Amino acid sequence: MTKTNITPLDRTQSNPSNTKPSTTFLLDTNLGLNPDEKPWSDILPAAGIKTISSTELPWIDELVANHEPDIAFIPIADFHRFFAKGDRHYRGLAIATSKFTGTTNLPSVLVVRKDDPANGLEDLEGARYGYINKSCSSSYFPPAILLGKLGKKYDDFLNFTPVKPWQGQIDAVVAKEVRATMVPEDVWKTDPKNAQETKIIGRYDNATPALVVVRESLDEAICKMMLNALVAWTPKWELVYGALRPYYYADVHSFFHDLDALPADM
Repeated sequence: MTKTNITPLDRTQSNPSNTKPSTTFLLDTNLGLNPDEKPWSDILPAAGIKTISSTELPWIDELVANHEPDIAFIPIADFHRFFAKGDRHYRGLAIATSKFTGTTNLPSVLVVRKDDPANGLEDLEGARYGYINKSCSSSYFPPAILLGKLGKKYDDFLNFTPVKPWQGQIDAVVAKEVRATMVPEDVWKTDPKNAQETKIIGRYDNATPALVVVRESLDEAICKMMLNALVAWTPKWELVYGALRPYYYADVHSFFHDLDALPADM
């Protein structure tokens, strides 16, 4: 999509009187909620909700930091970044779950090729490591957390290399574009061939999925409608996450604790 700032004009629906402001819903496209597919193609326009989709995390982060969208579906680490700074403009509304377990716990596993001699993260010093982006709760922060516990600095120990997301990360390992990556265990389990071509040599168990946040002052009727729609939605099996459920801070407490221990500039 063309990146534009969300200006007051942008937040107005196309109607003759030009008086009714629309509610804006910012979506990280990688997370799988497609506003052009049912039920969202019916629900969102009917509620006067305008969607803005992108895979460009720096731009998404900028919009959220500027408090421009009313609703946003973003990685959990992005929400933590604002939460840790004391920014309470947004609150959690709904959080994704594991499609295998139905819980909000989404372990991230360290994957290498089946023929790789490495037996753990400590064996990968200097390796090309595949990650999605610097907001990724499964590929970016978990190795940093694990290496911190080993007394190692993440960007000195590994050569972080951007690759395509999810299955694309595993494919990059198999193709030897990178030596290792960390992905949600659900992603690794989804395709049986992953267990034939790669192996798991480490894991981080406190990671949690992405979530939908809403502006604290957003109309309660809209919040209730969105929560009901999100909880009722059944994501396609090939997507990363399972169904969403209401957000509770207890779901993310352990992960936030580990993120708080990382360098402030991450």
